[in-house]
Amino acid sequence: MRKIIFIFLISIFLNCSSDIQKNFISLFVITEELEIGDNRVVLTALDENGNTLTNDLRFFLRKLDRNETIEIKNKSISSWPPNRNVFITKINFDEVGYWEFIVRNGKVEAKATVNVKQDSKILNVGDFIEPLNTPSIGEYNISEITTDINPNKDFYKHSIAEALTEKKPIFITFATPGLCVTGTCSPQLEELKKISNDYNDLIIIHIEIWKNFKEVMDKGDLSIGKLNDSVEKFGIKTEPWTFLINTEGKIKNRYQGFVESKELKTDLESIIEY
Repeated sequence: MRKIIFIFLISIFLNCSSDIQKNFISLFVITEELEIGDNRVVLTALDENGNTLTNDLRFFLRKLDRNETIEIKNKSISSWPPNRNVFITKINFDEVGYWEFIVRNGKVEAKATVNVKQDSKILNVGDFIEPLNTPSIGEYNISEITTDINPNKDFYKHSIAEALTEKKPIFITFATPGLCVTGTCSPQLEELKKISNDYNDLIIIHIEIWKNFKEVMDKGDLSIGKLNDSVEKFGIKTEPWTFLINTEGKIKNRYQGFVESKELKTDLESIIEY
């Protein structure tokens, strides 16, 4: 059985943040699923102690079989829990194959290579989602469908199928806060709670990774986890993942890992018709 347990390599290192640029050694591309076209890419730079770095960094990109190197100038810094900094940028890849990210601080340089594919196995921007009958409080007690210790009931009012009939923007987040390996699932739900009351015409849906999470928690055995059907339909292999869906049921943005509420709000407002 395929498992949804994935530990970001950077979670080993990202214990605290620092702007000390000495002993700079590593660059990590957190976003794994990259394909032809526009991609939201998350990068982080670390010193030898695993501290994240932000000051005086310049980022570049090149296709490994090309001589041209392009500087990445449009980027923003995002705060990740518990005390980490990452860089968010948008990259339009025009060719499949291996690409190299480069970060420089003065004469110090680090590189990271990624594989850009023709198509991602995970639903992507432009894809329409299926009207799936995901768990909701119309059929279950809330404790049966979430491991969140302080759940927002509104996140469980709709199945995906029901939400699509409302013709409203939707955020769907796949996360298992009670069993999260990366430590960002609960914080991700808190970011969504921040914006849940700001928009009358917004639906937010939280879906657990495992349908039998109680059994997994009771036995302390992740290997017995059974995936929710929607997890397989979306093609997810890591956690958390969040998707922004427009009123027509089309994916407008997708976010691997943690994403701050301010970024979610910016993207949401870009598709709202006032």
